[in-house]
Amino acid sequence: MTEIPKLLELERTEQTAILRWKDGTEHNVSWNDIRFFCPCAKCSPNRDDEESALALRASVDSFIDERPMVIPIGRYALTFEWSQGCSSGIHRFERLWEIGEGIDPDHGKPYSHGAW
Repeated sequence: MTEIPKLLELERTEQTAILRWKDGTEHNVSWNDIRFFCPCAKCSPNRDDEESALALRASVDSFIDERPMVIPIGRYALTFEWSQGCSSGIHRFERLWEIGEGIDPDHGKPYSHGAW
């Protein structure tokens, strides 16, 4: 992956995150897409096959629309706290960029737990 520009701002609207990057790119990403692509060990395996991915999407889409609390993790990631559903994922900036660009941030690979 090529180096992504620095994330300058995240604006929270009722249904989307507006991500503004140093190169002038702006992504408007739905909160449901961020929830669906949660990288945690509980959510990631649910995207490994089409049936479980559809079930995960239905679950995410059933939650109330809300603006989550956004917490920076160092200088490399954000985490989102929701009133319902999973709040465990640490979303690296590269992952948010890929979601904004419409790229599968899992790159089609199934979840596998391994050494960090």
